[in-house]
Amino acid sequence: MNPSGLSLQRIHFKLVGWWPAAVSAGILAVFFALELRLPGPAGAVETMYIRRAVETIAPLLFAIQAAFLFGPDNEPAFEVLLACPVTLPRLYRQRLVLVAGMHLVVAIAATLLFAAAWGVEYLALSFVRWLAAGIALAGVAIFTAQLTRQGVFGTLLATLLWAASLYGGDELLKAWSRFWPVHIYLQPEKFGPVIYLLNRQILSAIGVGLFLLAMKFLGDEDRLLGTR
Repeated sequence: MNPSGLSLQRIHFKLVGWWPAAVSAGILAVFFALELRLPGPAGAVETMYIRRAVETIAPLLFAIQAAFLFGPDNEPAFEVLLACPVTLPRLYRQRLVLVAGMHLVVAIAATLLFAAAWGVEYLALSFVRWLAAGIALAGVAIFTAQLTRQGVFGTLLATLLWAASLYGGDELLKAWSRFWPVHIYLQPEKFGPVIYLLNRQILSAIGVGLFLLAMKFLGDEDRLLGTR
């Protein structure tokens, strides 16, 4: 990478910040330490919590940070950015890649650490758990932030969706079995591995689709300036 590219990456890093990834790492580290202090082998319930730790924490923190990467009503020197040769969609993608990289490092490291300590399931399944959830929640956060022009609304909707699926998703599934394609915290033992894999693919497609729609908003300068 040339020097100007490195300088640009440093600027992006200062703008996006590192604290959400650090918070995610800190929470997972505390959970890991607490689990290590428990005597004896993990029971069934405890194993479930260990297995779901990364998919519960990492996707939410990633979505929260993604929502605040660029909000037209909150971005300083917004008109200056529009005058730059780098387009806003490209600028956003550069920031998103940087943030996603930080959260990926945290999630992968935590997954490997938990697997080494307890070996609760196949590594591939552990990765699929949080990866699809992160893509879906981040897609919702990014799209909502661009639609409403403020990151706080993207964070709010992503957090509500996270809490509803985590704490009420299984109950909703009992009342409406067709909810399974969009159940972010569907578990593989619920309907079997085939349905679970399909669920992960649908969630990932939804997240990517919402991201692409958000990029179309960023490409519309008139809308960004509030003229329509």
